Amino acid sequence: MTGTGPHGRPLDSRVDRTVVDATLALLAERGYDTLTTAAVARRAGVSTASLYRRWSSKEKLLESAARALMAAFLRPEDTGTLAGDLTSLFRDKIHALSGEAGTVLKVLVGQAAHDPSVAQILEEEVSDVSHVLLVTILNRAAARGEVHDGYDADLAAQVAIGLVTTPLLLHADGPKAVGRLVPEQLTDAVMTMVSNQIASS
Repeated sequence: MTGTGPHGRPLDSRVDRTVVDATLALLAERGYDTLTTAAVARRAGVSTASLYRRWSSKEKLLESAARALMAAFLRPEDTGTLAGDLTSLFRDKIHALSGEAGTVLKVLVGQAAHDPSVAQILEEEVSDVSHVLLVTILNRAAARGEVHDGYDADLAAQVAIGLVTTPLLLHADGPKAVGRLVPEQLTDAVMTMVSNQIASS
């Protein structure tokens, strides 16, 4: 997060990162209900005034935290093949979601079921971003001639996302379930789906 404070002083990006990390840690350790800006400030070692200069509300802080969850995936690797691109992305997602990020995402999804503001944050900062990344990879493969007309990139992206998020959300210990996934097997599932779509079109 960039910008200046009320007196024109530049905001310190290191403080931003420390506060976001504190938010993620507290969500993973204690859940959503006990998360307060005061608790985040204490964990981060900053004043609440410093926090509020950057985030005007708990919801704004959650937006930054959700954005941080996706930071590792914003530049999907271009390996030169669809299989390589998918495997690389799945490997990164499994690594992230088998740890703290997975716990946080599960907490936020649970809260989103009865909190429209959290649901909107997840939709805009996690779901939509994940979808665009997968479609980008699939369209890149189409441009290389690896896949042809007849496949549904949006549907394939939804399936790819579900292969990772379903075990995360539906198992008692979702992060451990994600950690048992094999990237190459998930890639094979998506590749098979794309091939079958083309064959039946």
